[in-house]
Amino acid sequence: MSEKNIIRSIQRALNILECFDMGHTELSFSQIVEMIKLPKSTTSRILSTLEYEGFLIRDRETQKYKLGYTVYLLGLVARKSMDVKTISMPYMEHITKITNETSNLYILEGLERVCIAQVESPEPIKQSLKIGEKYPIWLGATGKSMLAFLDEAVWYEMVKELKKFTENTVTDPKEFINELKDIRVKGYSVSLGEYYNEVGCIAAPIFNEYGEVLGCISMSGPIYRFPKDVEPIAKIIKDAASEISYKLGYRGNRETSLIEKVQEIHE
Repeated sequence: MSEKNIIRSIQRALNILECFDMGHTELSFSQIVEMIKLPKSTTSRILSTLEYEGFLIRDRETQKYKLGYTVYLLGLVARKSMDVKTISMPYMEHITKITNETSNLYILEGLERVCIAQVESPEPIKQSLKIGEKYPIWLGATGKSMLAFLDEAVWYEMVKELKKFTENTVTDPKEFINELKDIRVKGYSVSLGEYYNEVGCIAAPIFNEYGEVLGCISMSGPIYRFPKDVEPIAKIIKDAASEISYKLGYRGNRETSLIEKVQEIHE
């Protein structure tokens, strides 16, 4: 989307609404001014308009603002019309287009992962999964990308489940725990022949509005085509997961480099 198409007054109003999150349900005028870095006069006019239209409510005693009923009703409509699969599909299509490999969407179900969507590689030799099939959460890039962001107590429970699937499966408890710590720092996971001998995978977690891990998005393909330098692809997958999380209501770190590319593809 071109910057010339941006209407600044609307953008500023939306920036004010985005100041509110689970940790900031009420904000004073001075807090909002500080957060959006606009002149007080401009901020005051925008706040008055948002209040008039029902997007904000101002407490008459504390003079603090909070999100209004209009936002609440719009949120109900958005929640009903969008789900993780709908949101994720354009990003999966983009990942497959630029990597020529299969992309997958998993959700966390208890302590297992379930593949709920897939965009297959156009290559004759490719990685394909059965939609709806369950897999261990402690095994492979997709499972570990989610497990790394669960409570560490769960990590040690999963240590009891470790067993060999291939010669590359990590079964040493110390190595397993250290790998999860590393994934939590990097924000993505990589596996090579850990579940299936000749398959490599890169995955990044997706979070819900409460900051809880909901699932993950991944790219997988045969090892002989797998990139030697995984960083560029890992960043694309991590950016996609970050943007999907944002659209689901998560307000943690948001990567934006992929947004305009995906918007351009689907405009």
